[in-house]
Amino acid sequence: MKAVLRSFQVALRVLTLLPAPSIATFSAEEKGRGLIWFPVIGALMGGLLALTAWRLQGIEPMLASVILLTAWLFISELHHLDALARSVNVWLFGGQSAAVADDTEAAQLPMPHFGVMGVMALVMMVKFSALSVLIEYKLWLYIMMAPLAARLLVAALIGFTPSAPGQTLAQDFRVEFPYVALFIWLLLALPIALVAGIPLLGVFVLLLLIRLRLKQTSGGLTWESIGASIVLLEAVGLFVAAVTA
Repeated sequence: MKAVLRSFQVALRVLTLLPAPSIATFSAEEKGRGLIWFPVIGALMGGLLALTAWRLQGIEPMLASVILLTAWLFISELHHLDALARSVNVWLFGGQSAAVADDTEAAQLPMPHFGVMGVMALVMMVKFSALSVLIEYKLWLYIMMAPLAARLLVAALIGFTPSAPGQTLAQDFRVEFPYVALFIWLLLALPIALVAGIPLLGVFVLLLLIRLRLKQTSGGLTWESIGASIVLLEAVGLFVAAVTA
């Protein structure tokens, strides 16, 4: 029981900014076992956010969206924004510098990039607009499902994507990966997937694209891509749900 509780605490520290008992160090095995809790933490977050959205339904949807998105940021997203910015820049522009030949010497110019604020503004704009629509139409289920689906699919991404060379932190998750538990979670999620329909399909397609770009740009899974993938999957799931509402 102590090992189970500790694995939950590890997952909570990795995924959220929620108050949790401090853990000075934890082993690679504990990180791997903590993956079993990813969907549970996603469900807890989703329930909390959906309840908040329900309580905000009496105010103007755009204002409610600002409040809900701020709560979302302080529960989890601030934990991942730096990783999101770096990962998106690599996936879109690559991690190389562009060499420009000169008559005297080759000048190294940085590749174009969004920067932390640019990526944050773009992704938060998508989330804000989607949440406004979902709150207006009282689609609490999609708000609840976004954190759950994102964390479940990221657990699958970790399990079925080789780690990039030199990525020790990402490799730690695979030391004792709970494949049986992941399979059970996916089976339990199947009825929800049938209800969710197109939004979940959009999230799954994005997951495949992320995996493809990871292998092309980094050679596999990186530590930063875990948090970045969670934020992007949530944003796309909410956006597709709002478009199809």
